[in-house]
Amino acid sequence: MRVCLFGTYQRHHSANRLLRRALEAAGHEVEEMHEPLWEETPDKAASYFGPASLARLGARYALAGRRLARRWRTREGAPPVVVVGFGGHLDVLLADRVCRPRRGLVFAPLVSLSETLVDDRRVFRPGSWRARRLADLDRRAFAASDLVLTDTAAHAEYLSELGVARETLAVWHLGFEPEFLPAPPPREGAARILFYGRYLPLHGIETIVRAAALLGPYVELVLLGSGPERGRVRALVDRIGLSVTWKDAVPLAALPDELSRAAVVLGVFGASRKAAMVVPNKVYQAAAHGAPLVTRDGPALREVLVPGEHCLVCPPDDPPALAAQVRALLADPDRAARLGRAARAHVLENFGPTRQARRLDAILGARFGTRAAAEVA
Repeated sequence: MRVCLFGTYQRHHSANRLLRRALEAAGHEVEEMHEPLWEETPDKAASYFGPASLARLGARYALAGRRLARRWRTREGAPPVVVVGFGGHLDVLLADRVCRPRRGLVFAPLVSLSETLVDDRRVFRPGSWRARRLADLDRRAFAASDLVLTDTAAHAEYLSELGVARETLAVWHLGFEPEFLPAPPPREGAARILFYGRYLPLHGIETIVRAAALLGPYVELVLLGSGPERGRVRALVDRIGLSVTWKDAVPLAALPDELSRAAVVLGVFGASRKAAMVVPNKVYQAAAHGAPLVTRDGPALREVLVPGEHCLVCPPDDPPALAAQVRALLADPDRAARLGRAARAHVLENFGPTRQARRLDAILGARFGTRAAAEVA
């Protein structure tokens, strides 16, 4: 089946990267009509969503939309399934209007705008006219889609509460990248605790910092990455007087080495509903690499991992509970290694790249009546 990735979606975001790889691995013929826009500013602080910035982005989107429409009009070949990924709410509305004829329109949003910018990041005040506009954009984008892919069943339930028709929803867990398939080397013995990510509120990095302060100076906390919360976290670290190793983001291919050097890898610890509904890419990656993992408990996590069997969990926004779980793994390296091995075996069997490609192909086949030309190896 021919698939067209369409829009200004964030091409290199992990969710979009995994989606494209799964489509190609399933044997679909993938073409791309993409105009870069949102990824040009990877760390989106609150000012990014201010009136002046949004006005500039709106003008640039209008130009990008015209270029995309022109490219669609000149494309050749059979009508494809049009797929819009994370960052593509406006793209769905554009595709619904200009991408005709088509076999179907798929939206893989990862998150709604309301849960991200209103509920989680608090960029816009709940109940404000801007929040209402975002909710309207969510509804319109979902209503225009023939199929909405969600990353967890918990997220699908949330979207159905927003009014998304249940018959248009399908759950496709993201899984992990092939870079994490090779067997990891023996772990080093240092008490090194690793968090990596984009410093978003759902990550609960303040909880991580306060837990590290309770663990004492014999633990090395490594914070890897950048994002809108990093400045605030630095200020908190300075106030507490905590010693932290700061590292900038590294390429995907270098992440397995970072995981191998950590005695414990941390997931997310935010208290928002969004944090309970998602399984971040870092959780899949740590599990696939066999790294001892501690993350917050929640319904989405339990769709993928079994606490106590594959990882340790704690309540959200609870530094003492997080510190206790990290301390338990550091005090019992054999248990930590068993959890890591069990997690790796579990996700390789149930959420590996080949399995996820087959699942995605089955979802598309059931919805649009056709499967990929090639069988997944």
